[in-house]
Amino acid sequence: MSYAKLNIWTRFLDCSLITDQWRTDLVIKTCGGVALVDMDSTVIEKLKARYPDYTTVEVPDGLYLGERRIKLVPGGGKRFWHVEVDVPPGCYVVWTRVCHCRNEETNKVMVIVRCGEEACVNLLLNTVERCSEEVLHPLLRRGVEMGLPRGDLKMAAGVIMAVAGKPRKELLVELDQRLREAEERKDPGLQKVIGKIKEIVKDVPGKRD
Repeated sequence: MSYAKLNIWTRFLDCSLITDQWRTDLVIKTCGGVALVDMDSTVIEKLKARYPDYTTVEVPDGLYLGERRIKLVPGGGKRFWHVEVDVPPGCYVVWTRVCHCRNEETNKVMVIVRCGEEACVNLLLNTVERCSEEVLHPLLRRGVEMGLPRGDLKMAAGVIMAVAGKPRKELLVELDQRLREAEERKDPGLQKVIGKIKEIVKDVPGKRD
């Protein structure tokens, strides 16, 4: 069996390379959830051979966000935005923790690499504001469904709206759209949840419009 090569590039949302990255925690696991480093014990040896000038190429103790990862740190203050890894052919999920500034976690991607071939993935790093906006709707919905105290939900909504730069009017328009979709689906349970979220958002203290 011949190994495949997986090329991993880290980029900002505008597709430009993250040129100030000084460390990454790379997660590669099979679509079945098995970490590459657990499936193939030679991964670290091969990476050390490929990057002999790196000060750190290792699997740290403990998990990061529940994942086994490969810690990579170049030497001499060097910055990097690309990693090439030899992997057994198969289907993988890939993402990284990028150490540069502000937000850290990139998007996750699925990639299929075939025997003896090369595959390339580009991992996009959202801004903090973008990440907060993406989590706002599902987080509030989950909080309402769990029956969390209204005061806690108001506080959470206010903080996330502030971080995301999300005006109240804009959020209410989005909630109205989701409410119409729930009505079209004839989902009274979801309609009730969205209605409660709207009440919470309207009641968030401070100037949010």
